[in-house]
Order: sequence, then C-alpha cells, then structure tokens
Amino acid sequence: MALRKKLRPRKRTKAGKRKQHPMRLSAYQIGSIDGFQRGKEAGFAQGRAEARKNSQNVVAVIETPLPKTDVLVIAAGMIPSLEIGVIQPLQALNKQENLQFDVKLETDVTHEMIAAANTIIFVRNVEPAAYALLELAHQLKKRTVYVIDDNFLEIQPTTPVGEYYNDPIRRETFIKFLKNTQIIKVDAPDLGSYIHERYNRHVIYFPASIDFEWLDQHGKADKNKEQVVIGYAGGDKEEDFVPVISALNQILDYYGGFVRLEFFGYLPPSLAEHPSVNYKGGGMDYKEFMKQLNQSSWDIGIAPLANNSFNKGKTNTKFREYGACGIPGIYSKSPVYTHWIEQGETGYLVEHTEQHWHEGIKAMIEDPTMRQRIKENAQRTAREHFLLQTCIDNWKRHIFKT
Repeated sequence: MALRKKLRPRKRTKAGKRKQHPMRLSAYQIGSIDGFQRGKEAGFAQGRAEARKNSQNVVAVIETPLPKTDVLVIAAGMIPSLEIGVIQPLQALNKQENLQFDVKLETDVTHEMIAAANTIIFVRNVEPAAYALLELAHQLKKRTVYVIDDNFLEIQPTTPVGEYYNDPIRRETFIKFLKNTQIIKVDAPDLGSYIHERYNRHVIYFPASIDFEWLDQHGKADKNKEQVVIGYAGGDKEEDFVPVISALNQILDYYGGFVRLEFFGYLPPSLAEHPSVNYKGGGMDYKEFMKQLNQSSWDIGIAPLANNSFNKGKTNTKFREYGACGIPGIYSKSPVYTHWIEQGETGYLVEHTEQHWHEGIKAMIEDPTMRQRIKENAQRTAREHFLLQTCIDNWKRHIFKT
C-alpha cells in the first residue's frame, strides 16, 4: 500500500489593515486633552475587572493611617475647569473655615484615600476604573458629587477629544456617573436641564466665579489710542471659528493698520502669518491667564460658538471673563450667552454667520460709545453674579449642606 504524503495545512494570513497616519496635534491641543488619552484597552480591562470586583464583594471597613480629610477631589485631568470651578472655591473655604481637601488624578487614588474623606468630588471622569472608585465611595457611605461642564454625549467624533468621548465604554461610564452620583454639579442651566430630564433629579446649578479681590491687585495696561484691538482667549475652536475667520479677514483688509488682532491659546492657522495678528500660547495657570487678560489692551473680545447640541451645554466662560476684565464682547447668539446679554448694553449678540459676524465687528469698531457702555455694564454684571464669595456660599449650601 503506497504511503501518501501528508499535506500540511496552509497558514491563514490575516487581512491587512489600512495604515492610518497619526494625527498631528499642536502643543496647545496636547495640553488641553492631557489626562484624557490614557484609556488604552488594557486600562479598560483593568477598570472593568476592578468595577466587577467592587460591585460583587462586600467592602469591609478599610483601616487607613491617613489623616481625615473633609473633601477628596478625583480629577480626570489637571485642566482649567478644575481650577476655576472646584479648586478656587475649596481653597477659599480652606482659608475661611479650615476645610481640608486634597486633589488627586483618578489614576493616583487609593481605597485608603476614599476611606479617609467625608465627601468625594469627581470631576469630568469617564473611565471604568474611576467609576469603580465611585462605587467604593458609596459602599463606604461617603457623600459623592460629580462636577461636569460639558455634555460628552453630544460631542461629535471629529477631533481627538471627540473620538475619546465617543468610545462606547466611556459613554456608558459617563451615563453611569450621571445616573448614580448623589449630586450632579453643573455650571450651565441648559446642561442641568438635560441631565435632570434624562438621568438624575439631583442636579445643582450655579455659575463659576472670579476672584475679583485678587484680580483688582493687577492693574490694566494703557490703551493704544491709535488702534482698535480685537482679541480672543480660549482653546482650539476650529469649528466655531469657520464663519468668523472670513469676517476677520474682511475687517483687516478694510481697516488696514487701524485694527489689530490678538489671540491667547488658539490661533486660526489661516491668520498666523498676517502682519496685524499677534499670538500668545496657552499652558499658563488660570490666575496667570486672567492677569494677562486683565492687562490686555483689547477694545473688543470675540466669543464664537457654533449652533450645535454639544455647545448648548457649555458655560458662559467668555462672558464671565471678558466682563470681569472690562472687555466689550461680541458673542454668537446661543443660549449660552442670551441668558446673560442685553443687546448693546452688556454685550453684542450676532447670528453665527460670516455676514453677521462681519457686521457686528464693524458696528463695534465704529461705535466707541457703545463699547464703553458695554464695558461698564458687563463689569457690573460680572461683579453681581460671579463673585467668589457667592460661589463659596453656594458650595456650602448646596454641596456640603451647611
């Protein structure tokens, strides 16, 4: 009987995947999403395992050698909104009433830290491992607060940040934070209504604050009487700036050297080489940023905001900052600003189109009396509504229940 040659099975090859070119990020973009790019698949697996472990097991009393702390802040990243909305009022409460608090990144928190604190404040967390810490806090009978100033459920996956928050695991974890944290703290009424209607009835709204006592110690620079300076201060807002860039180019062409543009933090690439455009990078801490803004010689501040569901949940940061620094502002006609601005009195609202932005900027340039009126009224409004002490009182009344 003849032996047949044994045939070896062919190795199956995996289908090749299209090579994706890495996205190039500016230094500012890297800084603005610091702390939000750590969610690799291994981290997801570890977070899910930790969440299952803590949800299935009965938590024993955790003995901790750590000193007792009134508040533990667990942050997704060290970003300006953390400093403005949480650290600033807690620092003031520490000075006034000796409130003891600690701030940690979510990756650095131990069970002992949670056991040592009375109140646990989560800030913008969406990782499963962070949610496991929330579950542990509840099992240890701690008061929990979730501070959120953006609606991650409505952000589009068109940027690295958008891709991060659109990951299904992070979206699910974000919803769990919204549903299960005892108190949700927001800075914008529209975001508060969105969460209240869908996920949690225990939503607290009050705006962030300005430390005017500190700000008043830093004087303003002398105005350049020969030029009108138009400025923008903030993060990368490429989508929001689409109709504004064309309007600004028209303004620069029409007024020549009479108008100068200044940008803090974000500079539209198409304006980068223009001789009448100046730029200062981001990366400074919030107090240094506010000092620079207060000492700027801006005659007009711009605040573009595209009309989409994600932006509707944003807070009125530009109005608060421009008003505090005495900068007359032009704002997109959005619920974020329409609640606060009386046309031609505390600001100037425009439809978010090239034509309306051009007309609005031109009207502000041509009417220095209106600019002065807006400056005075916006400053008065900012000091009436955004005082640090008012924010402190709200934290005591609504969050700490004292």
